[in-house]
Amino acid sequence: MNKPYTQLRISKNSDLDALKDQIINNNFEVSIRKLDKPLVLYGAGNLGKMAKEFFDYFEIPINFVVDKNPQNYTNDDFWKNTKVVGLNDQVDKEKYTVIICIVNYPQIEIISSLFNLGWKDIRIFYDITENFKDKYPLTNGWIKTSFDSKDKINVNKVWNVLNEDSKKHYLQFIAWRKSRIELVFENLEINPNNRFFIHEIVSRLKKDDVFVDCGAHHGNVTKKFVDLVNNKYKKIFAIEPDKNNLLILKSNVKNIEILDFALGAEEKDVGFYHGFGYASKINISGNNIVKQTTIDNLNLEPTFIKLHLEGGELNALKGAIKTIKKYRPIIAVTVYHTEDGLWQIPLFLIENFDDYNYIFRLHSWAGTGAVFYAIPKERKLREEI
Repeated sequence: MNKPYTQLRISKNSDLDALKDQIINNNFEVSIRKLDKPLVLYGAGNLGKMAKEFFDYFEIPINFVVDKNPQNYTNDDFWKNTKVVGLNDQVDKEKYTVIICIVNYPQIEIISSLFNLGWKDIRIFYDITENFKDKYPLTNGWIKTSFDSKDKINVNKVWNVLNEDSKKHYLQFIAWRKSRIELVFENLEINPNNRFFIHEIVSRLKKDDVFVDCGAHHGNVTKKFVDLVNNKYKKIFAIEPDKNNLLILKSNVKNIEILDFALGAEEKDVGFYHGFGYASKINISGNNIVKQTTIDNLNLEPTFIKLHLEGGELNALKGAIKTIKKYRPIIAVTVYHTEDGLWQIPLFLIENFDDYNYIFRLHSWAGTGAVFYAIPKERKLREEI
């Protein structure tokens, strides 16, 4: 099995506080090896497609794709020029580096399965991207191998407001980001299908909600919200600055107000990586200039704010303090794109907004899909919609 990945299975009776202390004090070093063999991808789904676009950008060839169900992609135009083979097809497995492009399952189990099938050089996509982070806006593979005293103090502050399930998810997140250790807790669900809409949120949705989708991309989250409230809502604002994403968003979702701003802590023009799909983001090295505004300056009246901004979440929250204090919306914010997610984003919410309940959830593996939820304590369970 490839190092530096490790899996630990944790029983339901484990001492979570002791485990947390062990993890944050662990000084295990993680190294990310550069590419030195021809590449194949494992997984032809959405992440596999993102990986193909990533390597195409750098003109790094993908020799073929391995998938558990290759027949599902026979008529997929995206793969029309790339061979998709099955797990048991005969290929020279020692010749290639196989890159895992699946985050819906434990990574170590995928690595073990591929190793048992004869693959020897197995890597995880988001770790590979770390070698290119100065040239491409995808930053999901970040690692923070050592915590200083400030990190430890503030992780504990977040820890102390979480319930048991949230602590387990938070520990999984920290262990992977710090040491590439994959914690598997007994009877703990990692659900990729309910991101932004966990039960605690859905049970409080109302027919007069004002939903603000920050980082709307193609509108899939907005469409899910509309379905969950049976098309009964007061207003939806979808905020998306990438022009390519906007074209698809406008065709995918109707009866909403679309705003083409980037979001931050102040109004100004900012560099922006345009045309990178999911990975489009504010960055000083971006290939475009866009107008940045604040949520406060948009003068909205939100009851539910979702933020997925590829690392811009903390600054967007800083630009939303007045709005959140006045309207006290539900908040769902991604925390896996930068180190801000370890404690800065959660602690910003905890320290600035009183009488909220907080939930931490991982919605996929490899430290990704992490969302921090804030629910105002006065928000009642939903009425029938």
